[in-house]
Amino acid sequence: MRRNFFTSSLHRMGNRLLVFIILVFPLSSRAPSFAQVNPPVNPPGIGQPSQLYREATDLLQKGKFEKAAYTSLGIVYTRLGKPEEAAAYFSRAAQLNPNSALSHNNLGANYLALKKPAEAAAEFQKASALNPKDGSAWFNLGACELHMGHGPEAERALQKAAGLNPGDVQILAALAEAQFNTGKVSLALTTVRKIGDLTPSDPNILLSLAVLLNRNRQPDQASVYFTRAVKLKPQISDQVMTLAGSRIDQGDYQAALSWLALVKDLKLNSAAWHDMVGYSHFKLNQIEPAMYHLQEAIRLEPTNEDYYLDLGDLLGQSNSLLAAVAVFESGIKVLPNSVKMRLGLAVTHLLTGNLELANQEIHAVIVQKPDSEIAYKVLLESYDKGMEWTKMQEAAQFLRQLNGANPIGWYYGAKCEYQMALATKGSFEPALKFIQRASELGPPDLKTYFLLGKILIAEKRDQEAIVALQKAIRLSSEDPRPFYVLARLLQRQGRNEEAKEVLGAQEVAKSKQDSSQFRRLFVDVR
Repeated sequence: MRRNFFTSSLHRMGNRLLVFIILVFPLSSRAPSFAQVNPPVNPPGIGQPSQLYREATDLLQKGKFEKAAYTSLGIVYTRLGKPEEAAAYFSRAAQLNPNSALSHNNLGANYLALKKPAEAAAEFQKASALNPKDGSAWFNLGACELHMGHGPEAERALQKAAGLNPGDVQILAALAEAQFNTGKVSLALTTVRKIGDLTPSDPNILLSLAVLLNRNRQPDQASVYFTRAVKLKPQISDQVMTLAGSRIDQGDYQAALSWLALVKDLKLNSAAWHDMVGYSHFKLNQIEPAMYHLQEAIRLEPTNEDYYLDLGDLLGQSNSLLAAVAVFESGIKVLPNSVKMRLGLAVTHLLTGNLELANQEIHAVIVQKPDSEIAYKVLLESYDKGMEWTKMQEAAQFLRQLNGANPIGWYYGAKCEYQMALATKGSFEPALKFIQRASELGPPDLKTYFLLGKILIAEKRDQEAIVALQKAIRLSSEDPRPFYVLARLLQRQGRNEEAKEVLGAQEVAKSKQDSSQFRRLFVDVR
């Protein structure tokens, strides 16, 4: 599994998330933040969840089905992190008092927590219609529309909010985003300048503006605001690295690059910066810049294990296996006790067909770490590729003794029994028992269902075999073998059209096979 780069924290201001957090990420990643833009508001005099719950249930038990009681229960469940349970109470409160802007605002916030922006927008529309002077309702409506990609609608709502709250930088920042989205670049830049004038000494807001500008293809303007932010708070560049790392951990690599671009001039000699930039490019399939930055990370900090693993991962998934071998070998010279790099080298040797060298590296790991289940998994892969069934049987048995809950030991036990039954024309029952146990331990895996399908074919249970092979294909479309076996089985049954379709899909799978094999093995090494 990919390591976590960094973790980040949310900063709050009043009852909205700071624009610093809301606006710096692409629209696709905003839903969790918008869920808290304007949390359900407590009616006057209502306090903590336990008190709220007592007061609300007391009212309901007395038959007083007041809006406040349902609102209170909704707030209780919201604070407990149970928005699904809260929904029924907020909905009931709005039904009992349809003319209450507050009730619709609460219900809208609840819909956002449930990631239902369209329903939330409808409630915020009601709230803003009932109380047109409520800037928060207009802001929330605009935020919803922005999240859904409705630029003109968002701009209209946010213009209303800004008119009611002309000095609110959160509203203005959302408005600038909407203006960029609708192509009104000049207006957006004017709005950004207004925010900068309102908050000349707030480094967090200045940073949020820099990211907003950078994401909307205004790098020169972004640099100006970032420079101002760093002068006010020099350590903000490290905070940017932290936030970029959190985006990488969440898989939002384009957003991470936006953050990292801001600190480029300050971090050019930082190995961590180059690694994060390189890894983000790698995940976006931008191989050339990824290669450059990952190599720079190693040059700047040659004793960091993760940097070799990142570059080796890139080369392996790009089918440059000999280059990956060179990277791991150079890394091992610097860090001879690195288990991960030795296993990475073993995987690359395995996929280049050099089983002898692969086994040497694996055994070196086992000597150093005799309880390494990952080492035994790679060793079993090597024995499988070399068709060394007796050695596989012994290694699989040892792995089951090491951890009887690991399905890999049971899978390879089944593989041995299957191959030996084929060779001796013996019973496939032991193989079936092993593979069923592997399936029970899970999780669902292509290899398990592919082997199950082959065992069922050997037992002449063709219909069950078809089901197993189809499940194997659904679990992964990057291995051509189950496609071929299924097509042959369908042909034997006279289902030629289905077989032809499966063979067509097999050709697509062949093109993906090499990189998927490396990825499947290397993900456990990481």
